[in-house]
Amino acid sequence: MLSAEEYALRATQSFTLPQTCVQIRRLLDNNKSDSTDIAKIISNDPALSAKLLKLANSALFRFEYQIDDIDKAITVIGGEALYNLMMAETASSAFEHFSNDAIDLNRFWLQSVYAALVAKNLAKMARIRTSGRYFVIGLMHNIGELLVAADTPNFATQCAEYSTDVPPWKSQENILGFCYTDCTYALLKQWNLPSNLYQSLPNAHSETINGTQADGLMFIVYRAALTLVEPEKFNLSNLISHSLLQKMRLTEQDVVDSMKFAQIEAATLISVLRS
Repeated sequence: MLSAEEYALRATQSFTLPQTCVQIRRLLDNNKSDSTDIAKIISNDPALSAKLLKLANSALFRFEYQIDDIDKAITVIGGEALYNLMMAETASSAFEHFSNDAIDLNRFWLQSVYAALVAKNLAKMARIRTSGRYFVIGLMHNIGELLVAADTPNFATQCAEYSTDVPPWKSQENILGFCYTDCTYALLKQWNLPSNLYQSLPNAHSETINGTQADGLMFIVYRAALTLVEPEKFNLSNLISHSLLQKMRLTEQDVVDSMKFAQIEAATLISVLRS
């Protein structure tokens, strides 16, 4: 039986974080760099440039005018948001790299995209600082499922046999000894990504009032996305307590509204990421 860290280590040997992401992160953390430096790196990758511009001009951002070059995208969106878009593209590439027949890939894609859109919306509602990063956290949160399916498809198939009484995270713990979010945490940490992109994942299934705001948000986001893809099995009211919503200064209606937003925008986002 492999640990979450061992699954992640095997994954990093076949899929590494693109150097462009590493270089952009380094520039963003350097006070002496500017948008021109960032644009030069992105512009060296025509395919990435085209996809980033397509994302920037999608309904997800709703800018009033066309963004037609990387320099303008950086100026309007900001370096951090552009980095998040790059990570979204990286997530898409990783999804395709690790895809296999052991799991329902359409469900996986939908759940990931729903989580990204719900997270982005709820983080704003909860007035969390640097809320934009939650789009990437939501999109990447369940990539551990693909890592397990790629190495041990029989375990992934067993984990997929969850139910109302034994929800996904309990099924994963029973079979693997950890949750897919723990595996995602290990992967993103091994990729040396900023810790705020993964530090909330180990507590994504721990509903504690003493948890951080980020932990509480990801607890809610996971369950909202699960409800969207499995409405016949799961009910939002049974998965998220009123006390947690109060702590987050959110209402159940806020979550429902974010879910509706995700349903409307999901097709557009999937089309861009998979193009």
